[in-house]
Amino acid sequence: MGTDGSARRGKITQEDIANACKIDQGSVSRILNKDTRDSFAPETVDRVFKIARELGYLHPALVTSNRRDAIRRKAGFEARVQIIVGTNTVYDEGGVDVEEVSNTGMLLRNFRTKKRSFPMDKFKLDVEISSPKAKPFRARCKVVRFWDNENEFGLAVRFETLDDAAKERLKAFAK
Repeated sequence: MGTDGSARRGKITQEDIANACKIDQGSVSRILNKDTRDSFAPETVDRVFKIARELGYLHPALVTSNRRDAIRRKAGFEARVQIIVGTNTVYDEGGVDVEEVSNTGMLLRNFRTKKRSFPMDKFKLDVEISSPKAKPFRARCKVVRFWDNENEFGLAVRFETLDDAAKERLKAFAK
């Protein structure tokens, strides 16, 4: 860690990242803040972000890197859902509430499936929407976030497979 004893204090600094990357602290700051005054090699930028994550440095560019790409719109309709494991094996199926939708994914809550559980292994979801609010479409989705509070559980999913017609329907709905 840095020569200033930051490792003993438990706080990681930009100086620690700079020392690990063998560059100056100002460059680390400009890279993390995505300052456009200087140009850095893509390998250097990748190395700075990688080491910052490994050291546990807290910075908005690292903390928010998993934020969604598109604005969601309130949906408020039901859909059919299949939980898929392995090579297209249906683990469970039932209904789900689509709370929000965007052109890249959805927020799903209130799962009503037969087993009332999710598999321990990685899984995907096939979601089929048929609602008066949105034209019908079917999408294979990848789970990107989940939460489980006292009173609610939800999954944020990203569309993996979506045909062009469904993309157009979503675009029209999101307006």
